[in-house]
Amino acid sequence: MYVCACVAIAGCGGAAPSSSTQQTSSSRTTAASSTAHHRPARRRRRSQPRGAPVGTVQRVNAGTSTLSVAITKVLDPLTGTGAALVPGTHAVGVQLTIHDDDGGTYDSTASGDVSLVTSAGAASPLFIKQGVCQTLLTDFESLIGAGETHTGCVGFSVRRGTRIVSVRFSPHSRAPGSVTWR
Repeated sequence: MYVCACVAIAGCGGAAPSSSTQQTSSSRTTAASSTAHHRPARRRRRSQPRGAPVGTVQRVNAGTSTLSVAITKVLDPLTGTGAALVPGTHAVGVQLTIHDDDGGTYDSTASGDVSLVTSAGAASPLFIKQGVCQTLLTDFESLIGAGETHTGCVGFSVRRGTRIVSVRFSPHSRAPGSVTWR
């Protein structure tokens, strides 16, 4: 098909490229390929995920209140949960502490505010029946008054073989004002 197109163009009165044009084009190709052979091979560097190290306290503006939030631990794998897992996944827990520094009462949901990012994308929140990260009837992020500190754990379902990249806290389940840990 390509040959037919060239013949059709040449048959319509198109001028054939001059030999100097062909030679210049050929010289560039040769120069480029010879340069490529002399470059040292670059090792691809894995980019460092953005965010503070786990354990670091970060301040978050949450509208009417200011919070100090710390992801204290990522439990991977999380065992003995009694959770209904999809085949090929396992449970991961994210433990955190939230302190309402000042302002109004903070009232939200942990499964909406905390997200876990893996090498395959965002992980799904998981209902945990028992253990360290048991999902409570009353969310630990409910009604945190000024000066109060609440701790808790959020469970996630993560595909096996994926790498945990970061944990994000987004006040009131919104991206503006979110903070990240790696």
